[in-house]
Amino acid sequence: MRVLILFSFLLIFSCAQPQTKLPEYSTVLTDKERDIQNQMFAESWLNTYIPFSVMGTDILFSAADLCEEDDRIYSLGMNLGNENSAYESIREEINQSLGLGSKLKVVSLGSVSPAGKAGILAGDEILEIDGEKIKQGKDAYTSYIEKVDREYKKLYDLKILRNNEIIDFEVRSEQRCRFDFVIDLDNNTFNAFANGDIMVFSLRMAKWLLMNETGAAIVFAHELGHNANKHVADKIENAQAGALLGLLLGIYVGLPQDMMEIGQSMGASAYSIDYENEADYLSMYILQRAGYNLDDAVDFWRRFAVEVPNSIYSQGGTHPSTAERYVRMEATIQEIKNKIENNEPIIPSYELSLIHISEPTRPY
Repeated sequence: MRVLILFSFLLIFSCAQPQTKLPEYSTVLTDKERDIQNQMFAESWLNTYIPFSVMGTDILFSAADLCEEDDRIYSLGMNLGNENSAYESIREEINQSLGLGSKLKVVSLGSVSPAGKAGILAGDEILEIDGEKIKQGKDAYTSYIEKVDREYKKLYDLKILRNNEIIDFEVRSEQRCRFDFVIDLDNNTFNAFANGDIMVFSLRMAKWLLMNETGAAIVFAHELGHNANKHVADKIENAQAGALLGLLLGIYVGLPQDMMEIGQSMGASAYSIDYENEADYLSMYILQRAGYNLDDAVDFWRRFAVEVPNSIYSQGGTHPSTAERYVRMEATIQEIKNKIENNEPIIPSYELSLIHISEPTRPY
């Protein structure tokens, strides 16, 4: 330890030091500025989350029949929160911006959701459901969930506090896809993914997407497509199969652990590009259900390619190139238009071979 202290002492005094005389520095002002910047960041997240959640909630209801029956729940379509709900690092700022306290408040809701159609507004406080009071504090959201039956359609009597006035509403639950979504605090990474239960969007990705509402809906529908098609479960199954085959081969060649890990990795990445194509395909049917003009969707992958130029080519990657995705999207949109024109059911075929792309050269 003494040697380390001596070494550190000598290192500090042997290194070149800055010579500029800087103005006097105030730690008090720095702390105040840190609070200001954190408030700005919190408002940036909130201004992204609210419109994104409105859009996402509407899509979850519109696409209900495209999710399997065991992936549907009945819901009122409100995104709720109180003083305990926000990310801890920006909780104080969010609570201040939204006026959140111990009571459960509507942060956002879909315009076509049951609650939205009934006239409930963002900012309303939920006091009672069917005559039972909603708990306050940390148990508030759990108290609400326990009173809303996710398995059966039901008419609920809600007591709402709005501008110091108590208002009664009748809201009938409707089915939506069960998957939830979050916008994380990552403002550096351009990313979105689905884990089988939740769809996660980085803050940076969500902010860019909201520059064009249809673009935001495309990516939301794409991640919903992954969950609806159970791609995560398929990848886990493929990884397990790869690990088993790798282990058996590894025992034969004398490298069981190494070969098992290689097999697991190869299995997890098997059909990755096909899964992405399938999610893209289903996303157009989801958007059609949600009432979007599909002609407005066509240029999305061109705009994405400008933002992420590495995506123009996909060499041995996990995703198709944006060039392929653009052409596939055009083909899918035309397929949907043909079904509408021919009065056919507007349902996906789930056969990617129906959207065949012929390319003279493929970079992967």
